[in-house]
Amino acid sequence: MKDRSTEEKRHHSNARVPYTCYKGIIPDWFPSVPLHWHREFELAYIHDGKGVFRIEEQIIPVESGDIVIIKPGALHSTDKTECKKFDYDTIVFDDSFLFGNHAERCFTDLLSIFERDDSFINLPINSNNPYYDEIRENTLDLFEAARLFSGSGDLKVKISLLEIFRLIIESGIVETGYKSEISSDSIKPAVDYIREYYSDHITVDMLADKCHLSKSYFMNLFKKVTGNTVIGYLMQVRVDNACRLLANENMSASEAALSVGYTNISNFNRQFKQLTGCTPKEYKKRK
Repeated sequence: MKDRSTEEKRHHSNARVPYTCYKGIIPDWFPSVPLHWHREFELAYIHDGKGVFRIEEQIIPVESGDIVIIKPGALHSTDKTECKKFDYDTIVFDDSFLFGNHAERCFTDLLSIFERDDSFINLPINSNNPYYDEIRENTLDLFEAARLFSGSGDLKVKISLLEIFRLIIESGIVETGYKSEISSDSIKPAVDYIREYYSDHITVDMLADKCHLSKSYFMNLFKKVTGNTVIGYLMQVRVDNACRLLANENMSASEAALSVGYTNISNFNRQFKQLTGCTPKEYKKRK
């Protein structure tokens, strides 16, 4: 199931340019970033506001100036808290961009720690870190370099990322021996299926079957891993996609509702307001 997964059919990198940068402004551009995973590393820098990253079972509060690094394969989500706007930049990059030659001493002695299943990064990276000023400077430099859209810019991005990874190792925030109390792999097939087929008729029984788990065990495990119920997560994914349709397509609220899997427009309006704080029509006008 991983192959068609939560990468949302989005290619974050390719052989020529092995990274992609994204701008996120919650709730102006989308109400939140629902739980997902991808095969690449992700680094996020918070420009303004307060938010929370959920990475596997970790809940990480963040604020302006904080930096977060997410390892490949980790289920994660992003949302704002206690603020009107949460503004951040992310870069998603393939590990081959930095770890091309696994025989090199810099990989075997240092960088290989990030590819260990039991390695753990203490997050967020903030002013408590002794190398924070240097890490922040390199983080801002890499986003500026990425905007050059050139080979020279790509080299600057790589240099900044390598320096960031060196500094976080030197600062001692990367540890090994970590063992998660909950395995997220068991529910990934359900997360993948919801994010690809959210507009279809989906039942909890169907998702539990795809994970080869009993319904009750699946529901409890899903809540422990994601912090949300199965139905609550499905609602979040549908409303998130409806927001994108309302913002980017010439669609009415009823058309968007039908496109993301709602057959009851009143139910769609209620759930949309519950998650975004406004009606679909109000949201569309803001765009």
